[in-house]
Amino acid sequence: MDQVVSAQVALAAAPSSVRSARRLLAGVGRELELSSDVLSLAELALSEVMTNAIVHGRPPITVRIDGGHGRLYVAVADADPARPRTDETRLDATGGRGLAILAAVAGDWGVDPEPGGGKSVWFTIPMAEGNLAPKGLDGAVRIGNSGSG
Repeated sequence: MDQVVSAQVALAAAPSSVRSARRLLAGVGRELELSSDVLSLAELALSEVMTNAIVHGRPPITVRIDGGHGRLYVAVADADPARPRTDETRLDATGGRGLAILAAVAGDWGVDPEPGGGKSVWFTIPMAEGNLAPKGLDGAVRIGNSGSG
């Protein structure tokens, strides 16, 4: 039976919270003995989702990380019920690529409504390096009840 590790934290809607979320993820990664490749992908995806919550969402922001059974599950919840949108981004734009990056690096991702309002943007990353096949920027998105987490 493999180890299961869970962590959760409420964070402010401030740029410094991205670093705090990554520290939480790194702690879970150490406990699970994740490879640097798996941790790097998870940190990239978490940074993108956290930034979206800070810029486009509403506080409070909660980060939940569950690792075990071959996958890392990460969810970032905020109080704004509006779903994230994937817009076509101009090549010279300084932002707007977060969901495309998420779709490219995550094993799976989606958006679920939060009880009482708000939303949770979640993603999974396989914990085994052999399962880290990069996807194209057209990675699948599932919106609605995920049944995961």
